Amino acid sequence: MNAAVSGVLTDVVVETLEKLAFLFAAPLEGPVPDDMSELVIVRVRFSGPLCGAMQLSLSRSVLAELAGNMLGADDGSALSADEQNDALRELINVICGNLLPMIGGDTAEFNIQTPFIPAAGASAAGEFAPVTAVSHLSAESGICLVALQIDGPVPEQGLVVNGRRMDGAAGRVGS
Repeated sequence: MNAAVSGVLTDVVVETLEKLAFLFAAPLEGPVPDDMSELVIVRVRFSGPLCGAMQLSLSRSVLAELAGNMLGADDGSALSADEQNDALRELINVICGNLLPMIGGDTAEFNIQTPFIPAAGASAAGEFAPVTAVSHLSAESGICLVALQIDGPVPEQGLVVNGRRMDGAAGRVGS
C-alpha cells in the first residue's frame, strides 16, 4: 500500500464530495465494517501513463443524499435507482479525473473509461485486488470507501503531496 498516494486519494475524495455533492467526510475512525451488504459499488478503469482502476463503495444512505444534492432533489431517496447510480458514476468519474494528474503529472493524458456498476453479487473488496491506495471515510450518514489499483510502480515525480510536487529523488519534495 502506498501511504502517500492514499493521502492524496483521501484529499481528492473529500474535496470532490464537498464541492460536487455538498457532503462532508472525514477519515473513518476504527476498522472498516465487516458487513458490506449495504454498500453500492461503482468501478472505473483508466489507461495512459498509468493504467489501472478505481472502485468506490458507498452506503445506500449516503448515495441517496449524494444523488439528491447533485440533482437538486429535496429527497434523494425518492430518486430512481438509475438516477442514484448515474450520480455515483459521475462521482467516481470526477474523483478519478482529479486524482490522475496528481499522481501521473499535470501534462499526462489519460483515457478514463465509462464507470460501471459491477454485476450483482460482486464484493466490495474480494476481486478488486491488489490495491495500491485506499481512502476510508465516514460521511454524515454512512461510509465511503475508495480503492485504487495501479498496474506497476507509481512515479514519484508526478505525485503531489500537500500541494507540492515530489521530485522523484528518494521521495524528496520539490517546489
